Amino acid sequence: MDQNEAREETPEAEVSPGETVTEQASQGQRPEADRAEEYLGALQRLKADFDNYRRRVNQDQGRWGEMAVAGFVVQVLPVVDNLERALGAAGDSASVRQGVELTLRQLREVLSGVGVQPMESVGTPFDPARHEAVARGPASGMAPGTVAEEYRKGYLLRDEVLRPALVRVAAEVDQAEADTADAEEGEH
Repeated sequence: MDQNEAREETPEAEVSPGETVTEQASQGQRPEADRAEEYLGALQRLKADFDNYRRRVNQDQGRWGEMAVAGFVVQVLPVVDNLERALGAAGDSASVRQGVELTLRQLREVLSGVGVQPMESVGTPFDPARHEAVARGPASGMAPGTVAEEYRKGYLLRDEVLRPALVRVAAEVDQAEADTADAEEGEH
């Protein structure tokens, strides 16, 4: 079927001399301008939907990348912990200590390059989102609820907690307990 036959089969809408375009549209016959506006509106909505989809995909890819880095870093942090323990146990062995320090420094630089930073905990108020309390007890010169000691460092990945710090929290000591503790220290 060619275009001429298609035009002949499709009845053309005609406007009678006294009839306006709005009257024609209200009778179910739409002029070409209205149809073009409808298609343009549908195209604009489709474009907006596609732009939103593209933005969501980009955000999801960014989150997936962050999750991949976080998974890797969580596996590397025990290595950092062990290197720090090795430094503490190296004692006077200068060459072992120097090798471990260089390795630890390089590993910290790699972690810093992907946005991982250690948290400072000792002396800060206890925050359950950043700290995991494993002990509570008296701490001289510290207010109750303050982190008194850090057993394992906590780390942040771009300002989000990657691993909470294991800490001991300073507790309020009642006077009777303090007197008993002082008396026991005096006996030893």
